[in-house]
Amino acid sequence: MIRKKRGISRRTAVRLVLAAAVLMAALIYREAGLSPFGKSSGTLQAADSGGAAEGRDGASPHLAISGALNGQAHPGLPVRGSSQPVPFVGLPPASPADRASGSRISGAAVSMTEAAPAASRKSAVQKIVYLTFDDGPSAVTPKVLEILRREQVKATFFVIGDQAETRPELINAIWEQGNAIGNHTYDHNYKDLYSGFTHFWSQIKKTEEIIRQITGARPQLVRAPGGTAGHFDDTYFHLMKQAGYLATDWTVDSGDSVRRGVPASEILKNSVQNTKSSRVVLLLHDGAGHQESAKALPEIIKKYKAAGYVFKTLDGSSEPVQFKAHPGKGAAKRTKPDEAWIAANITPNAALFAPGKPLAVVAGMLQASLQPGEYRIENGQYIVPLRAVVERLGGQVNWDIGTHSGLAVLNGRTITADTDGGGLAFTAGGGDRGAIASEVTLRGGAIWLPLRDLLESAGHRLLGATSVPEERRVKAS
Repeated sequence: MIRKKRGISRRTAVRLVLAAAVLMAALIYREAGLSPFGKSSGTLQAADSGGAAEGRDGASPHLAISGALNGQAHPGLPVRGSSQPVPFVGLPPASPADRASGSRISGAAVSMTEAAPAASRKSAVQKIVYLTFDDGPSAVTPKVLEILRREQVKATFFVIGDQAETRPELINAIWEQGNAIGNHTYDHNYKDLYSGFTHFWSQIKKTEEIIRQITGARPQLVRAPGGTAGHFDDTYFHLMKQAGYLATDWTVDSGDSVRRGVPASEILKNSVQNTKSSRVVLLLHDGAGHQESAKALPEIIKKYKAAGYVFKTLDGSSEPVQFKAHPGKGAAKRTKPDEAWIAANITPNAALFAPGKPLAVVAGMLQASLQPGEYRIENGQYIVPLRAVVERLGGQVNWDIGTHSGLAVLNGRTITADTDGGGLAFTAGGGDRGAIASEVTLRGGAIWLPLRDLLESAGHRLLGATSVPEERRVKAS
């Protein structure tokens, strides 16, 4: 008997259709660069409005879903309340632009972008190394500068005043290459420097003026010879800070000065002993006899670069490194500066490092204001233009071309500012005459002179000077 062939069962047909749908979805996912199976994508969970969805498998990359779903099912996204995604049946293959944007739904309010793993989302802490060189400049300095230039790295040089005085061309070379310059006292003589603060101060100011004359800039950074440990007491720390200086030590010692002839290999080993710290202030030397330090420098730079460090110069943007160790028994014999000395030296010095403030000049009932750039601070004095101050205080100024002098009338007095011989001469209303020795100069077509001398020649006695965050102020009677 011949039996009639039976067609496939309904159950089998359903299975075939489902298999074809799943296969189609897999092909489309693969075309989009995704995988609907396995651990590489995970199963997307429904997100609340504006929320984010992530894979169930914690080891898989996350897919962030942004935008409100509003309870609607979008192709390829799970229906709210269901863990099963709707297949992308019938969706065309992704275009290159779609792949770049991470979205396959044109015009939809939902976008999918592959998010970075949680570990990489944490903001990395920048590691910084500050190369610092003490005791120069010397014959070693040009070699150090050559290496820094070649490696495109900047450093901070704490220079000694007497060396800077005899080698100004090297100070210029350091400065013009974009490095920072700090003050390392005038002669590095421990016995004198740490016998009392006024001795230390005089060397700092002397070196500061030498550097200013060479570079035009006044160094705020200071490094104590031998470091502050065992040398600075509370008076040194307090007065240096009050005067506006940044006394800076180090976090890593290269050991290049512990004895004569320390080999480059030992210097390198000491210099890179800790490449995990986020901030390294490395002590090196470019003084006479430190050729091995220069020899070790290229490899030191290489090691820090490999460890992910960036190189910077020291400045006032962060707190300086300070040891603050007890200075020992010798400090008890030091004579502390009295209040009059502090008022005359420390208090006005802070204004040297506070740029960008207007200067208010109060003379009796009158007041004048000079904006930043209209005055200078030199050797602890305010240097001002004669015409600007006199006219803003209600006076008058004329120029005598024959004598190269400025003739000012202020507060009932006639004042002559001599730019050739220097000095101020004045005549009071009653005919009394007087003179003040002053540094009167002609710069850029303007007469400049110390503010104190101008006020006193006009009969205004100086009462005091203050500096607050908003302004600097000089008050006279």
